[in-house]
Amino acid sequence: MVKSPISQVESHDDRRKSERREVVDRRPITAMAGGKVYTCFIEDISPHGIRLSFEGEMPSGNVIALDHPVAGTLCGVCAWRDEANMGVELQFPNGELERILRCICLVL
Repeated sequence: MVKSPISQVESHDDRRKSERREVVDRRPITAMAGGKVYTCFIEDISPHGIRLSFEGEMPSGNVIALDHPVAGTLCGVCAWRDEANMGVELQFPNGELERILRCICLVL
């Protein structure tokens, strides 16, 4: 049985490393996975992860790259998914935390 997006997100609260902030001004961004391009929206964000919603097809793979117009490319791994949402754990090498934090500031 698939849970609703709200209960699905709430069930992951105990595993979160930091508090998430809801994105009020949703703008489409490009996601790339498995050689395909998708359009998605950031629903909420934290320094460690993001919740994306997709209109139409959602990537089936676990690795995803987001092309943000200011922060550049952000890479992550799918932590969970439901019918229209995907929780992505952001992956970044040392030194990129500042870039990710700037991205978070832009969407809050």
